[in-house]
Amino acid sequence: MIALAGLFNYKHLLERQNLKNNLKMLKLIVISCFLFGAVNLTDVTYYEILGVTKKASAQEIRQAYKKLAVKYHPDKNPGEDEQEKFLKITEAYETLKDPDKRNNYDLYGSFSSAKKYDYRSQSEYNNLYYNGLYHNDPFVDTLSGASWKNYMKDGFYFINFYSPFCPPCQNVAEHWKKLAEIYKGIVKVGAVNCKYHNSFCYNNMRIGSYPTLLFYPNGKKGNYVYHNGDRTLDALDEFVMMFLRNAVHVPTVVQLRSTDKPMAYVLGANRIAKNALTRIAFHLKDVVTIAIVEDDDLRSKLASDDYTTVVFRYKNIKREIESTDEKEILREIVAALPKIELVGPEKLKDIRNSLRTGYKKSWVLFFSSKEENSLQLHQMIAAFPHINFGEIDCDKWSELCASLHVPSPPAWAVLKRGGAYQRAPPNVNVKDFILTASEALKLHTLSTSDFQRIFEGGDSGVWVLLVAPQGTKWEHIADPFTRASLEYNDDENINFGILACTAHTDQYCRQIAYNQPVIIIQKGAKRHAYNGRDYENQLLDFIDMIVESGDLELNEKQVLEILDASSREHAWLVAYLPAHCGSFCDDLAYEWMIVAKKLRPLDFVRVGVLNCARTPAAFCTNIRAATARLYPIASGQHYSVSLQHLSQAPYILEWALGFIDDSVQKLNWQTFSKLVIAEELNPTGTKKPWLVYFHSPRCYSCYEKFSDFAVAGILLNNAVQLGKVNCVTERGVCQHEQIMSYPSLKLYLSRNQRQRFSTVVTIQVRDYDMMLQEIKPLLRRYDESLLAGIEPSVRKSFDIKHDEF
Repeated sequence: MIALAGLFNYKHLLERQNLKNNLKMLKLIVISCFLFGAVNLTDVTYYEILGVTKKASAQEIRQAYKKLAVKYHPDKNPGEDEQEKFLKITEAYETLKDPDKRNNYDLYGSFSSAKKYDYRSQSEYNNLYYNGLYHNDPFVDTLSGASWKNYMKDGFYFINFYSPFCPPCQNVAEHWKKLAEIYKGIVKVGAVNCKYHNSFCYNNMRIGSYPTLLFYPNGKKGNYVYHNGDRTLDALDEFVMMFLRNAVHVPTVVQLRSTDKPMAYVLGANRIAKNALTRIAFHLKDVVTIAIVEDDDLRSKLASDDYTTVVFRYKNIKREIESTDEKEILREIVAALPKIELVGPEKLKDIRNSLRTGYKKSWVLFFSSKEENSLQLHQMIAAFPHINFGEIDCDKWSELCASLHVPSPPAWAVLKRGGAYQRAPPNVNVKDFILTASEALKLHTLSTSDFQRIFEGGDSGVWVLLVAPQGTKWEHIADPFTRASLEYNDDENINFGILACTAHTDQYCRQIAYNQPVIIIQKGAKRHAYNGRDYENQLLDFIDMIVESGDLELNEKQVLEILDASSREHAWLVAYLPAHCGSFCDDLAYEWMIVAKKLRPLDFVRVGVLNCARTPAAFCTNIRAATARLYPIASGQHYSVSLQHLSQAPYILEWALGFIDDSVQKLNWQTFSKLVIAEELNPTGTKKPWLVYFHSPRCYSCYEKFSDFAVAGILLNNAVQLGKVNCVTERGVCQHEQIMSYPSLKLYLSRNQRQRFSTVVTIQVRDYDMMLQEIKPLLRRYDESLLAGIEPSVRKSFDIKHDEF
């Protein structure tokens, strides 16, 4: 009986499971039928065509195909639409039933879903993978993680995060390009190829599906809005319009306004498409006021011609416009505005001379041609009423434009007080360029003759140069490079220059830059290349190091003097770089400057480098690999380490400081308990405080900050005992001291005559000087005599002996 009952239950469970599977399949088929009836099959995936999920098994795919094939078989459905559906069903099944084809489809999409993107050959695949769907499109900005930060400014931004192998992404491409063209000058439309820039999309932007369309109504200052609607041009247009109508309003007026300001009257709301009128009003915001006139009497006063669409009025200027085309109306309104002052060679010379002799109001130059309208020029004049504007006609003054490094109009430049000239990079945000460039008084656009003079060391002082060969993108560098120059406006010894090469001048750029823009610092005849990718803070640090480090380079004679221990008055840390070391030694030279900067507070230590690529000498024949050596004061011995292993400044500094000063003790639980936290029963006042550095060998920041701790300890001149604890091997000590983060620094003050109880003070790990400012007041309150070795006033007061280096 029990066996029969079990068999009955098992049979009942099977029937329930089959019923559940059948219902699931029926549901998927219903969804598939709906998709066939409502959606273009090129807009859906193979999984959606068959009505299965992406995780469906091979059996589920086969069952779905059989049921759909019976329903749409050509024998039963002679119509063309049904036959096309049957072909799509078969195509989807043939792809998904084969594991290899299915895997390729999941990765790259289908070959037939978009004939335009047939990437069966490796070269076509590579082109899509590297360049994406919008490469060289004149209206869509192609973005990457590197350009993102400097791309986002104020205003409207609409960004498409996509994969070039995703069929829906391919379907939206033409709509996206058209949208970008329609909204040029209003919305910055961009695209990120997430197949190539996968890390940026996934880790930084948290993009989970393609395409993801994000609209930024406040640019970099605010949040984004997802576009979840249809991806057709009309739907995208209406989505953007929701935000645009909040930014600009076109009123309907019942009386004419004063002609003291430019006005454009639209003679009837139905004369121009609503969206087009909103775009016109946005383009002309702060330049021309747009208003609608519905009153017949007002219309008759404005225009006698019934075909007139728009009437422009300003002072004694009146223009009637009959066109209903958006671009044509804009062009005619702009053409009716007052002309801007034209600048020729003589006028330009006068402007520059006045700026060099004390005139303080900058000039913005707009380079134009007959094919270009001056809408953006009028927009900038409205945005910057306190700056002078001039227009240079490159059709008339072609030689002048060429001498000012303008390959083709339209283009922008600024003449600043002091006379410096700077041309804007292509595709730049003009408003931001004018705002920063007009204040960057030390930044110049260089001619080839200027560059050659600086390059050959014929100019005194320091030059920071951005060199961009023809065809390379450098817009993402221009903005932070300009901001960096602002930091040195008051420094007479530092200048900044940009050489953006054209076809005629590219030979000069290629002397030092090949396939990408570079930043170099020319200090006399010596040149230093910046290899970082952070063009904000790290670039400033790099410039400071070059300027402040002095001349680290040694010649053979100086090295021989250092090797003579009897005449050595300082400890020397020297890097020996072989002649054929290449970019590795260039990077080491940069790291060595960091080392020199960190050790500069120690008066008894000197840092140098023998670079055999720049200073060939007989001594260099013995240098086969990059090596660092430390020569102690008045000692015949030295310490060496291979820079192949210690190639970064924090590791080099930890090694060197271990020999420069051996007062930092490695503590374990036994020594920490005995020396640091053990209490004296009868305090004598002779026990010095302990300054202990808690770190982990897995923590890079611990290595970076150790040098500041060690330098601070040396400068305290035996006022405290120094120790360090490795929290990986001495976990018990760190747990006992409640170390929650690395590195941590604690000052241990035991009992003495001034305090009855031991105290532990946590010190914030910063640069050495700030740590000293925090530690010294604590020591002064604890026992002022401890500072006798470092503060003359205390030394005089206590008249005690102290240790000297």
